[in-house]
Amino acid sequence: MAHEVEDPFFSVSYIDGKNAIRREVEILTIGQNFYLLENERRHGPYAFCYMHFVSKTKDNLSYGYEDIDGWRLTLSGTIPEELKPFLPATRTYGNWLDKLDFGRASAVFITASVAAVAIIFTAPQWLAPLIPQSLENKLGDALVEDFGGRICSTPDGKAALSKLTNTLDANPDDLQVELVNIDMLNAVALPGGKVFLFEGLIQQAESVDEVAGVLGHEIGHIRQRHVLQGLLRQLGLSSILGGLNENIGGVFSSALSNNYGRDAEREADSHSIEILDKANISPIATKGFFNKLSKIPNEENGISSVTSYMSSHPLSSQRAAKFDASFDKERDYQPALTQDEWAAIKSMCANDKDVKSGFGFDFADE
Repeated sequence: MAHEVEDPFFSVSYIDGKNAIRREVEILTIGQNFYLLENERRHGPYAFCYMHFVSKTKDNLSYGYEDIDGWRLTLSGTIPEELKPFLPATRTYGNWLDKLDFGRASAVFITASVAAVAIIFTAPQWLAPLIPQSLENKLGDALVEDFGGRICSTPDGKAALSKLTNTLDANPDDLQVELVNIDMLNAVALPGGKVFLFEGLIQQAESVDEVAGVLGHEIGHIRQRHVLQGLLRQLGLSSILGGLNENIGGVFSSALSNNYGRDAEREADSHSIEILDKANISPIATKGFFNKLSKIPNEENGISSVTSYMSSHPLSSQRAAKFDASFDKERDYQPALTQDEWAAIKSMCANDKDVKSGFGFDFADE
Protein backbone atom coordinates (compact mmCIF):
# COMPACT_ATOMS: atom_id res chain seq x y z
CA MET A 1 0.00 0.00 0.00
CA ALA A 2 1.41 3.38 -1.03
CA HIS A 3 1.19 6.34 1.31
CA GLU A 4 2.40 9.85 0.65
CA VAL A 5 3.50 11.57 3.81
CA GLU A 6 1.95 15.03 4.11
CA ASP A 7 2.32 17.33 7.13
CA PRO A 8 2.61 21.15 7.09
CA PHE A 9 5.18 21.04 9.94
CA PHE A 10 7.32 18.40 8.28
CA SER A 11 9.75 18.77 5.37
CA VAL A 12 12.28 16.55 3.60
CA SER A 13 15.45 17.42 1.71
CA TYR A 14 17.60 15.06 -0.31
CA ILE A 15 21.14 14.87 -1.76
CA ASP A 16 21.67 12.03 -4.22
CA GLY A 17 25.46 11.72 -3.67
CA LYS A 18 26.31 12.49 -7.30
CA ASN A 19 26.49 16.20 -6.56
CA ALA A 20 25.91 18.49 -3.59
CA ILE A 21 22.58 19.88 -4.78
CA ARG A 22 19.99 19.70 -2.04
CA ARG A 23 16.47 18.96 -3.31
CA GLU A 24 13.20 19.56 -1.53
CA VAL A 25 11.18 16.33 -1.87
CA GLU A 26 8.24 14.41 -0.47
CA ILE A 27 8.28 10.79 0.73
CA LEU A 28 6.06 8.13 -0.80
CA THR A 29 6.18 4.91 1.27
CA ILE A 30 5.32 1.52 -0.26
CA GLY A 31 5.60 -1.18 2.38
CA GLN A 32 9.25 -1.29 3.52
CA ASN A 33 10.39 0.85 0.60
CA PHE A 34 9.99 4.49 -0.36
CA TYR A 35 10.29 6.94 -3.26
CA LEU A 36 11.31 10.57 -3.13
CA LEU A 37 9.05 12.81 -5.19
CA GLU A 38 10.50 15.99 -6.71
CA ASN A 39 7.97 17.89 -8.88
CA GLU A 40 7.53 15.52 -11.85
CA ARG A 41 10.50 13.33 -10.98
CA ARG A 42 10.61 10.25 -8.79
CA HIS A 43 13.83 9.03 -7.12
CA GLY A 44 14.07 5.46 -5.92
CA PRO A 45 12.97 3.00 -4.92
CA TYR A 46 14.94 2.94 -1.67
CA ALA A 47 14.67 0.45 1.18
CA PHE A 48 14.37 1.68 4.75
CA CYS A 49 16.53 -1.22 5.92
CA TYR A 50 19.55 0.20 4.04
CA MET A 51 19.34 3.58 5.73
CA HIS A 52 21.55 4.46 8.69
CA PHE A 53 21.47 7.28 11.19
CA VAL A 54 24.08 10.05 10.68
CA SER A 55 23.33 12.97 12.95
CA LYS A 56 20.73 14.83 14.97
CA THR A 57 20.33 18.54 15.64
CA LYS A 58 17.58 20.42 17.41
CA ASP A 59 15.17 20.31 14.45
CA ASN A 60 16.77 17.89 11.96
CA LEU A 61 17.48 14.20 11.58
CA SER A 62 19.99 13.15 8.93
CA TYR A 63 20.37 9.68 7.38
CA GLY A 64 22.75 8.05 4.94
CA TYR A 65 22.26 5.13 2.59
CA GLU A 66 24.33 1.97 2.28
CA ASP A 67 26.89 1.95 -0.57
CA ILE A 68 25.95 5.45 -1.81
CA ASP A 69 28.60 7.92 -0.65
CA GLY A 70 27.27 11.41 0.03
CA TRP A 71 23.61 10.33 -0.03
CA ARG A 72 21.69 12.25 2.59
CA LEU A 73 18.07 12.39 3.61
CA THR A 74 17.27 15.16 6.09
CA LEU A 75 13.96 15.24 7.94
CA SER A 76 12.95 18.55 9.51
CA GLY A 77 10.15 19.37 11.90
CA THR A 78 7.71 16.95 13.49
CA ILE A 79 8.17 13.38 12.22
CA PRO A 80 4.79 11.90 11.21
CA GLU A 81 3.71 8.96 13.32
CA GLU A 82 3.25 6.70 10.28
CA LEU A 83 6.88 7.25 9.27
CA LYS A 84 8.57 6.73 12.66
CA PRO A 85 8.43 2.89 12.68
CA PHE A 86 10.48 2.71 9.45
CA LEU A 87 13.32 5.05 10.44
CA PRO A 88 16.64 3.76 11.87
CA ALA A 89 17.19 4.38 15.59
CA THR A 90 19.05 7.55 16.51
CA ARG A 91 22.24 7.43 18.59
CA THR A 92 23.33 10.01 21.13
CA TYR A 93 26.12 8.23 23.05
CA GLY A 94 26.48 5.17 20.89
CA ASN A 95 25.15 1.61 20.93
CA TRP A 96 23.98 0.32 24.32
CA LEU A 97 24.48 3.66 26.09
CA ASP A 98 21.59 5.09 24.13
CA LYS A 99 19.32 2.66 25.95
CA LEU A 100 20.14 4.50 29.17
CA ASP A 101 18.87 7.88 30.21
CA PHE A 102 21.26 10.83 30.46
CA GLY A 103 21.89 10.38 34.17
CA ARG A 104 22.75 6.72 33.82
CA ALA A 105 24.89 7.38 30.76
CA SER A 106 26.77 10.08 32.66
CA ALA A 107 27.34 7.67 35.54
CA VAL A 108 28.73 5.09 33.11
CA PHE A 109 31.13 7.63 31.60
CA ILE A 110 32.27 8.83 35.02
CA THR A 111 32.84 5.27 36.20
CA ALA A 112 34.76 4.42 33.04
CA SER A 113 36.89 7.56 33.38
CA VAL A 114 37.74 6.81 37.00
CA ALA A 115 38.63 3.24 36.03
CA ALA A 116 40.86 4.45 33.21
CA VAL A 117 42.70 6.84 35.53
CA ALA A 118 43.10 4.08 38.10
CA ILE A 119 44.57 1.75 35.49
CA ILE A 120 47.05 4.40 34.35
CA PHE A 121 48.23 5.14 37.89
CA THR A 122 48.36 1.51 39.00
CA ALA A 123 49.80 0.11 35.77
CA PRO A 124 53.43 0.13 37.03
CA GLN A 125 52.43 -2.00 40.03
CA TRP A 126 51.00 -4.80 37.90
CA LEU A 127 53.28 -4.35 34.89
CA ALA A 128 56.57 -4.57 36.82
CA PRO A 129 56.08 -8.19 37.98
CA LEU A 130 55.34 -9.20 34.38
CA ILE A 131 58.76 -8.05 33.14
CA PRO A 132 61.09 -11.09 33.09
CA GLN A 133 63.88 -11.01 35.66
CA SER A 134 66.36 -11.77 32.86
CA LEU A 135 65.37 -8.55 31.08
CA GLU A 136 65.65 -6.54 34.29
CA ASN A 137 69.10 -8.02 34.89
CA LYS A 138 70.26 -7.06 31.39
CA LEU A 139 69.07 -3.51 31.94
CA GLY A 140 70.92 -3.35 35.24
CA ASP A 141 74.10 -4.78 33.69
CA ALA A 142 73.99 -2.17 30.95
CA LEU A 143 73.64 0.57 33.55
CA VAL A 144 76.65 -0.74 35.48
CA GLU A 145 78.76 -0.70 32.33
CA ASP A 146 77.68 2.89 31.76
CA PHE A 147 79.68 4.01 34.80
CA GLY A 148 82.86 3.63 32.77
CA GLY A 149 85.34 2.47 35.42
CA ARG A 150 84.04 4.60 38.29
CA ILE A 151 83.23 1.63 40.56
CA CYS A 152 85.72 1.52 43.44
CA SER A 153 87.32 -1.78 44.39
CA THR A 154 89.91 -2.90 46.92
CA PRO A 155 90.09 -6.40 48.49
CA ASP A 156 89.41 -5.21 52.04
CA GLY A 157 86.75 -2.72 50.98
CA LYS A 158 84.88 -5.24 48.82
CA ALA A 159 85.02 -7.82 51.63
CA ALA A 160 83.62 -5.32 54.14
CA LEU A 161 80.84 -4.19 51.76
CA SER A 162 79.95 -7.82 51.06
CA LYS A 163 79.82 -8.56 54.80
CA LEU A 164 77.49 -5.61 55.36
CA THR A 165 75.20 -6.79 52.55
CA ASN A 166 75.16 -10.37 53.89
CA THR A 167 74.33 -9.06 57.36
CA LEU A 168 71.32 -7.12 56.10
CA ASP A 169 69.79 -9.48 53.54
CA ALA A 170 68.91 -13.16 53.75
CA ASN A 171 69.46 -13.70 50.01
CA PRO A 172 72.47 -11.57 49.11
CA ASP A 173 73.43 -13.64 46.07
CA ASP A 174 70.96 -11.79 43.86
CA LEU A 175 72.20 -8.38 45.06
CA GLN A 176 75.15 -6.37 43.77
CA VAL A 177 76.19 -3.53 46.07
CA GLU A 178 78.89 -1.20 44.76
CA LEU A 179 80.61 2.01 45.80
CA VAL A 180 81.05 4.52 42.97
CA ASN A 181 83.55 7.36 42.88
CA ILE A 182 81.10 10.24 42.58
CA ASP A 183 81.09 13.00 45.19
CA MET A 184 77.35 13.06 45.66
CA LEU A 185 75.42 12.31 48.81
CA ASN A 186 73.19 9.69 47.32
CA ALA A 187 72.41 6.02 46.97
CA VAL A 188 70.35 4.47 44.21
CA ALA A 189 68.67 1.14 43.56
CA LEU A 190 68.90 -0.01 39.96
CA PRO A 191 67.24 -2.84 38.03
CA GLY A 192 68.62 -6.34 38.51
CA GLY A 193 69.21 -6.10 42.26
CA LYS A 194 71.93 -3.48 42.04
CA VAL A 195 72.56 -0.83 44.69
CA PHE A 196 75.10 1.95 44.18
CA LEU A 197 76.39 3.87 47.18
CA PHE A 198 78.05 7.13 46.22
CA GLU A 199 81.40 8.25 47.63
CA GLY A 200 79.81 11.47 48.88
CA LEU A 201 77.38 9.46 51.01
CA ILE A 202 80.17 7.37 52.54
CA GLN A 203 82.30 10.40 53.40
CA GLN A 204 79.36 12.33 54.90
CA ALA A 205 78.24 9.38 57.06
CA GLU A 206 79.47 9.50 60.65
CA SER A 207 79.18 5.74 61.18
CA VAL A 208 78.69 2.52 59.27
CA ASP A 209 75.31 2.13 60.98
CA GLU A 210 74.08 5.17 59.04
CA VAL A 211 75.14 3.49 55.80
CA ALA A 212 73.48 0.25 56.92
CA GLY A 213 70.13 2.02 57.30
CA VAL A 214 70.43 3.67 53.88
CA LEU A 215 71.50 0.39 52.27
CA GLY A 216 68.59 -1.41 53.93
CA HIS A 217 66.23 1.21 52.51
CA GLU A 218 67.56 0.70 48.96
CA ILE A 219 67.36 -3.08 49.33
CA GLY A 220 63.72 -2.55 50.35
CA HIS A 221 63.07 -0.79 47.04
CA ILE A 222 64.56 -3.78 45.22
CA ARG A 223 62.64 -6.41 47.16
CA GLN A 224 59.37 -4.54 46.59
CA ARG A 225 60.24 -4.04 42.88
CA HIS A 226 59.83 -0.30 43.28
CA VAL A 227 62.72 0.26 40.88
CA LEU A 228 60.93 -0.99 37.77
CA GLN A 229 57.67 0.57 38.92
CA GLY A 230 59.34 3.96 39.14
CA LEU A 231 61.02 3.63 35.75
CA LEU A 232 57.77 2.48 34.14
CA ARG A 233 55.99 5.46 35.65
CA GLN A 234 58.59 7.92 34.34
CA LEU A 235 59.60 6.39 31.02
CA GLY A 236 56.91 3.92 29.97
CA LEU A 237 57.30 0.30 28.90
CA SER A 238 58.69 1.09 25.44
CA SER A 239 61.49 3.23 26.88
CA ILE A 240 62.42 0.50 29.37
CA LEU A 241 62.74 -1.98 26.52
CA GLY A 242 64.52 0.57 24.35
CA GLY A 243 66.78 1.44 27.27
CA LEU A 244 68.80 -1.68 26.54
CA ASN A 245 70.44 0.14 23.65
CA GLU A 246 70.83 3.79 22.74
CA ASN A 247 68.67 5.20 25.56
CA ILE A 248 70.74 3.87 28.43
CA GLY A 249 71.89 7.30 29.62
CA GLY A 250 68.34 8.55 29.88
CA VAL A 251 67.29 5.44 31.78
CA PHE A 252 70.08 5.95 34.31
CA SER A 253 69.19 9.62 34.77
CA SER A 254 65.62 8.60 35.53
CA ALA A 255 66.79 5.85 37.90
CA LEU A 256 68.96 8.31 39.80
CA SER A 257 66.13 10.80 40.23
CA ASN A 258 63.49 8.11 40.77
CA ASN A 259 60.83 9.42 43.13
CA TYR A 260 58.93 6.38 44.36
CA GLY A 261 56.13 8.14 46.17
CA ARG A 262 55.22 8.17 49.84
CA ASP A 263 53.86 4.62 49.98
CA ALA A 264 56.99 3.16 48.40
CA GLU A 265 59.25 5.21 50.68
CA ARG A 266 57.31 3.99 53.72
CA GLU A 267 57.62 0.40 52.54
CA ALA A 268 61.37 0.79 52.00
CA ASP A 269 61.75 2.41 55.43
CA SER A 270 59.82 -0.45 57.02
CA HIS A 271 62.06 -2.95 55.24
CA SER A 272 65.15 -1.15 56.50
CA ILE A 273 63.87 -1.07 60.08
CA GLU A 274 62.98 -4.75 59.91
CA ILE A 275 66.38 -5.92 58.66
CA LEU A 276 68.25 -3.61 61.05
CA ASP A 277 66.27 -5.23 63.85
CA LYS A 278 67.12 -8.76 62.66
CA ALA A 279 70.79 -7.83 62.35
CA ASN A 280 70.76 -6.21 65.82
CA ILE A 281 71.89 -2.86 64.38
CA SER A 282 70.65 0.31 66.07
CA PRO A 283 68.19 2.41 63.99
CA ILE A 284 69.19 5.59 65.85
CA ALA A 285 72.09 6.26 63.47
CA THR A 286 69.73 6.23 60.50
CA LYS A 287 67.34 8.54 62.34
CA GLY A 288 70.24 10.91 62.96
CA PHE A 289 71.26 10.71 59.32
CA PHE A 290 67.79 11.76 58.18
CA ASN A 291 67.61 14.55 60.74
CA LYS A 292 71.02 15.82 59.65
CA LEU A 293 69.94 15.92 56.01
CA SER A 294 66.71 17.75 56.77
CA LYS A 295 68.73 20.59 58.33
CA ILE A 296 71.20 21.01 55.47
CA PRO A 297 70.80 24.29 53.52
CA ASN A 298 69.32 23.97 50.08
CA GLU A 299 71.16 24.20 46.77
CA GLU A 300 70.58 27.92 46.48
CA ASN A 301 72.65 28.39 49.65
CA GLY A 302 75.68 26.83 48.05
CA ILE A 303 75.49 23.18 49.13
CA SER A 304 74.48 21.11 46.13
CA SER A 305 76.46 17.87 46.52
CA VAL A 306 74.86 16.95 49.84
CA THR A 307 71.24 17.74 48.96
CA SER A 308 70.96 15.28 46.08
CA TYR A 309 69.82 12.52 48.41
CA MET A 310 66.84 14.62 49.44
CA SER A 311 65.88 15.24 45.79
CA SER A 312 65.39 11.53 45.11
CA HIS A 313 64.44 10.42 48.65
CA PRO A 314 62.00 12.97 50.09
CA LEU A 315 62.59 13.35 53.81
CA SER A 316 60.19 14.15 56.61
CA SER A 317 60.21 14.28 60.37
CA GLN A 318 57.72 11.41 60.36
CA ARG A 319 60.24 9.16 58.60
CA ALA A 320 62.96 9.96 61.11
CA ALA A 321 60.47 9.43 63.94
CA LYS A 322 59.67 5.98 62.55
CA PHE A 323 63.28 4.86 63.01
CA ASP A 324 63.35 6.48 66.45
CA ALA A 325 60.22 4.58 67.48
CA SER A 326 61.84 1.26 66.57
CA PHE A 327 64.76 1.86 68.96
CA ASP A 328 64.84 -0.32 72.07
CA LYS A 329 66.69 1.37 74.95
CA GLU A 330 67.13 -1.93 76.77
CA ARG A 331 68.73 -3.71 73.82
CA ASP A 332 72.43 -4.33 73.40
CA TYR A 333 72.91 -3.34 69.74
CA GLN A 334 76.06 -4.26 67.83
CA PRO A 335 77.89 -2.15 65.21
CA ALA A 336 77.19 -3.20 61.64
CA LEU A 337 80.96 -3.62 61.01
CA THR A 338 84.19 -3.28 62.92
CA GLN A 339 86.07 0.00 62.81
CA ASP A 340 88.69 -1.55 60.53
CA GLU A 341 86.00 -2.79 58.10
CA TRP A 342 84.30 0.61 58.11
CA ALA A 343 87.66 2.27 57.44
CA ALA A 344 88.24 -0.11 54.52
CA ILE A 345 84.98 1.04 52.91
CA LYS A 346 85.67 4.73 53.54
CA SER A 347 89.12 4.48 51.94
CA MET A 348 88.12 2.22 49.06
CA CYS A 349 87.92 4.89 46.35
CA ALA A 350 91.05 6.66 47.59
CA ASN A 351 93.04 3.41 47.60
CA ASP A 352 91.80 2.18 44.21
CA LYS A 353 94.50 3.47 41.83
CA ASP A 354 92.59 2.35 38.73
CA VAL A 355 89.20 3.92 39.43
CA LYS A 356 88.23 6.89 37.26
CA SER A 357 87.38 10.20 38.80
CA GLY A 358 83.71 10.99 39.15
CA PHE A 359 84.32 14.69 38.54
CA GLY A 360 82.23 15.97 35.65
CA PHE A 361 80.19 12.78 35.32
CA ASP A 362 77.14 13.53 33.16
CA PHE A 363 74.38 10.97 33.64
CA ALA A 364 72.40 12.03 30.59
CA ASP A 365 75.22 11.95 28.03
CA GLU A 366 77.39 8.99 28.99
